[in-house]
Amino acid sequence: MSKIKMLVLSLTGRCNFACRYCYAAEHNKSKMTVTTAIAAVKMAAESGEKFIIQFSGGEPLLNWATMKAVIDYVAEHKINATMQLQTNGSKLTDEIAQYLFAHKVGIGISLDGRPSVNDKLRLKKNCYGATGDILKGIEVLRRNNIACGVTCVVTNENVKELAGIIEFAYFLGNVRKIGFDILRNQGRGVDLHAPSEEEMYTAMEHVYARRDALTRLTGTYITISQQERVKTLCNNCTHEFGHCYAMNGEAMFVDAQGDIYACSSLVGDKEFYIGNVKEGLAENHVEHVQKIISEAMDFCRKCPDFKLCGGGCFARWYGLENKDEYGAECAMKRVSIQQVVGTGKDK
Repeated sequence: MSKIKMLVLSLTGRCNFACRYCYAAEHNKSKMTVTTAIAAVKMAAESGEKFIIQFSGGEPLLNWATMKAVIDYVAEHKINATMQLQTNGSKLTDEIAQYLFAHKVGIGISLDGRPSVNDKLRLKKNCYGATGDILKGIEVLRRNNIACGVTCVVTNENVKELAGIIEFAYFLGNVRKIGFDILRNQGRGVDLHAPSEEEMYTAMEHVYARRDALTRLTGTYITISQQERVKTLCNNCTHEFGHCYAMNGEAMFVDAQGDIYACSSLVGDKEFYIGNVKEGLAENHVEHVQKIISEAMDFCRKCPDFKLCGGGCFARWYGLENKDEYGAECAMKRVSIQQVVGTGKDK
């Protein structure tokens, strides 16, 4: 069996929000059972090597019972895993926050900018903006002295105000990392557009400039995930596409029914189905997916920035009808590389 480095548990396809770009909008709305979740963890843990468990959805906190059961199982059986939660934050309570902190579960909140920007993209079911509900969750974490990360989805609608997420993060006070995720053309995302290469390049220059200015002003440094990735590759650039566990046969995305896919963005696509928690991974399917992704992304290897970029995101490329629109991701990474090696601004 493949050595798994990333296990994503889609605890439910249900969500209490209706974000305009959600790639998971078409996922099955049932809840993952404890039995299915534990079976997946056992599969990923077979090699004995450390791996990541990420709780995802939908909104994973809508299936808190299964999440808690997995966390308890990992602790009780001393599973060699790091746990992460990606959530919209709206269902966080003091009790849940304290439990997650006590069990060393990292927390990432989805937020796309200042309220005026975020409320155009991240909506509740009633079509009103979701910022208020998100901030309640961040406040729960803050009053419990718990830091969090933020993931910001970038479209052509918020790219010109991207630096605003930096200012907002400093205002909130307990955000320690920000990652940018360019729109994927899956689910509801097919109705929106990614930023252009030029827009993304300019936006990231403003992001880093604002972060550095606020670091000097406040004495607090907020990490940008893309810059952190470059620093890692500076130390070891031998692992091509190290971030793409799917390409390397190291990923399991498990849906609520226990079906396993290579990537969260490819759920439901039979081409990328690789097994089920009951029968296990189909190694021939895993190898087939590796081959598809590796061959499709071969253009990355020809880029002079490849060693410090690590390669692009196949799922994002795969979802584009016009592959020429892929340049936004390249621009985001290129500016991040310049921050580390091109301008002497390594932190």
